[in-house]
Amino acid sequence: MKIIKYNKINGNKYEVYLENNEKIKLYEDVILKEELLLKKEIDDISKILVINSQYEIYDVSLKYLNHHVISIKGMKDYLLKKNYVEEDINNTIDKLIKNGYLNDSYFAKCYINDKINLTNDGPLKIIKYLEDNNIEREVYSEILDKDDEIWSSRIKKYLEKQVKLNKKSSYYFKNKMMVNLINLGYEKEMINSLLNNITIDNQEELKNIEKEKIRKKLEKKYSGNELERKIKEKLYQRGFFE
Repeated sequence: MKIIKYNKINGNKYEVYLENNEKIKLYEDVILKEELLLKKEIDDISKILVINSQYEIYDVSLKYLNHHVISIKGMKDYLLKKNYVEEDINNTIDKLIKNGYLNDSYFAKCYINDKINLTNDGPLKIIKYLEDNNIEREVYSEILDKDDEIWSSRIKKYLEKQVKLNKKSSYYFKNKMMVNLINLGYEKEMINSLLNNITIDNQEELKNIEKEKIRKKLEKKYSGNELERKIKEKLYQRGFFE
């Protein structure tokens, strides 16, 4: 099929006009590699389109990598969602790895540093994400297997901040912190040890504030000893035991 003309459309892509009034979009690299400028014709359009699709996957991957640090698995998942042929995806990933654009060790290092410096996430949550991305332990262990003091320091910092914001009973606060920190990926034993050393100094003040709020709500319905008993019950439910 003879080529009538080329029309550059964007970046490194061209519209190629054929003698039957058909036009196809091809990458510049495909045009050059297949010597279409010299031949001025396409012998097998289907073959050219397959080759062009392979170039497209690589180009799409590079553009995505310009804005994301991603694992090998993450890249494969991204390309699969775009419905490319899996064989072409695997070949593209092999090429990206060979050319140094995909590197699980680099990805793990960037991910861990971001989580340590920008979030409260603990080691278990970080490891879970890395394992979900098929990152082998030997890849991240040197970076992540830090001294326990580093993780305990992060928990202490988190607790100190939360204590200042706390408006609840010590019992309620500690239970909530246990759940929060486990969800953030810290070891239960370490959390418990540090929580046992936390003291909330304004418990009596908080109890009195809560007591008055409960009283105002219940005195419309109860009075006397029954009111006091109901108030005590509500305080107990909210972790004020004394």
